[in-house]
Amino acid sequence: MRKILFFVPAILYYGLIFFLSSRSFDSQVDILFLDKGVHFLEFTLLGFLLASGYFLSLKSSIATKSYLTMISGMLLGGLDELHQYFVPTRSLEAMDFMADSIGALAGLLIYFFLSRTGMGKLLTEKLLKIGR
Repeated sequence: MRKILFFVPAILYYGLIFFLSSRSFDSQVDILFLDKGVHFLEFTLLGFLLASGYFLSLKSSIATKSYLTMISGMLLGGLDELHQYFVPTRSLEAMDFMADSIGALAGLLIYFFLSRTGMGKLLTEKLLKIGR
């Protein structure tokens, strides 16, 4: 039951994404693909948090945990885009969904890389002790 706590950061962070997606923003900045970069960065952090949850809570193969991270990230990205369709001045865009998905993959890769470093291994071991 304690292992569900590993997902609390991802759940809270997605709540923040959903809240911010509910807001209508009138950006005065006209930088090409800025919104795609924002989507990418948002979902990079979400992908990292989801990967943390799956890798710390499941005793499955790396492939299974990676697959679950990506499917979750993509589903949440799709939900975010669908939600934006109903928000005035926002829209559902396939390119935003792609930026979300690529961001989730980047977050997974960052988690995977950091968890294999000396400091990352130490932190993972400490977190696993808490989850038991």
